[in-house]
Amino acid sequence: MHFKIFIIKQFLRIINIFKGEKYIYSQEYEDNSKYMNFEEKLWWGYKALIRQVEHAQKGKNIEEYFKKQNLFFYKDSDFKVKEKVNITAGGDLSTSEILTQHSFKNLWNEVEEFFFSGDIICSNLETPLYIKKPMSGVPVMCLSAPALNTTKEIFECYSKHGKGINFFSTANNHSLDMGEEGLLATLDFLDKNGYKHRHVGTARDIKEQMNIPIIEKNGIRIAFLAYTYCLNDHDLIPGKEYMANVIRLNKPNTSISLIEEHIKIAHEKNADIIVAMLHWSIEFETYPIENVIKMGHKIIEAGVDIILGGHPHVVQPMEKYKFIDPFTKAKKEGFILYSFGELVSYNTFSKNSRLALLLKLEISKGIQKDKDVTKITGIQVLPIYTLVRKLKNGIYDYRLLDFLKTLSDLRRGKNIYCFTKNQINEIKRLEKLLFEKILPINNKEIIYRNKLGSDKLC
Repeated sequence: MHFKIFIIKQFLRIINIFKGEKYIYSQEYEDNSKYMNFEEKLWWGYKALIRQVEHAQKGKNIEEYFKKQNLFFYKDSDFKVKEKVNITAGGDLSTSEILTQHSFKNLWNEVEEFFFSGDIICSNLETPLYIKKPMSGVPVMCLSAPALNTTKEIFECYSKHGKGINFFSTANNHSLDMGEEGLLATLDFLDKNGYKHRHVGTARDIKEQMNIPIIEKNGIRIAFLAYTYCLNDHDLIPGKEYMANVIRLNKPNTSISLIEEHIKIAHEKNADIIVAMLHWSIEFETYPIENVIKMGHKIIEAGVDIILGGHPHVVQPMEKYKFIDPFTKAKKEGFILYSFGELVSYNTFSKNSRLALLLKLEISKGIQKDKDVTKITGIQVLPIYTLVRKLKNGIYDYRLLDFLKTLSDLRRGKNIYCFTKNQINEIKRLEKLLFEKILPINNKEIIYRNKLGSDKLC
């Protein structure tokens, strides 16, 4: 397999010579394996194995648009806050053939103060959990979409027995990796282990698909929706299309009638805020393409307040988008995070996959101009770095590091994790990527800075 990968990489490098500028910039394509032609598969392979794309589509002004974003959500002087709730969120929880529950002993050490401070802590469970079948993870040498399956023990590393992640999207391109039985088993597991009505995106019947979960905290009602752009090479089961919320989100002019129907149901259930967890956008690219940006705006304009995006394996920028609520006709400010990057996943060749974000959203409910109003009143992000290393006992140690603290330690001569010179240079490159492309120019107030010290671990 190693030799095969070597040959493929050399071939892709040769292709790049002929493609020239085309392989530098994002291109308009759906990134849907079910419909990819040969040239698109080469493009995907180049990004996955050789170099991730860090330049947006040409001529669309996308990079400048995100750089100038104002991500401050102000409390107007006449807004009298009565209650608040914090939502924290992270990216995709996948599986890897080299990672077991023993890999996650120190998974959250540097980030739990931030991540687990939320009243609602959400993420995308990007794998079935079918205990009747063995674990199946992404191989170290991955050339096609693998069939994933995780274990109860690994799930408990995420949920921390009720003290960790407490809301899950189950809509993603791996939802049917273990077939219909695996999808149903995943839902049954979540329900039986304390997460009934705390997951969304897949369903056992049409009634469940339309039963939009509402989480009420401090008198604030938050509705959650979830959708995926594809199911890899799987098809929805005829007559059981309700089993997964599939909408071709990366494709232009796609109907969002299912989303609109779910939004209407959420309003009928008196939701104060609507969050959509979307598995979308283009893999291994720093910027969303124009199709995806337009889709995000379309979904916000339909009545969603917050979009939490995942799937690309790399972090993508954030956006504040002003819109008119289609139900109340009030002027509102929506928020879109196009991609968190990975939360738990391992991509051998994708260097940009080491960088990701955790998010905290403050939602406030109160009175403004004699009306009940609920809105976003603040955001914070914690940049994180994925550390994966093989220990002497053969177990891989996987942990999420506070990225800015890691940089600070290195600048002070504290190489806590014994990074090599090449790894340190790579961390510095990711710092440049974060501040020049992912975060807007005015970013000081939105970055969470952890002041905890560190002990030497090597």
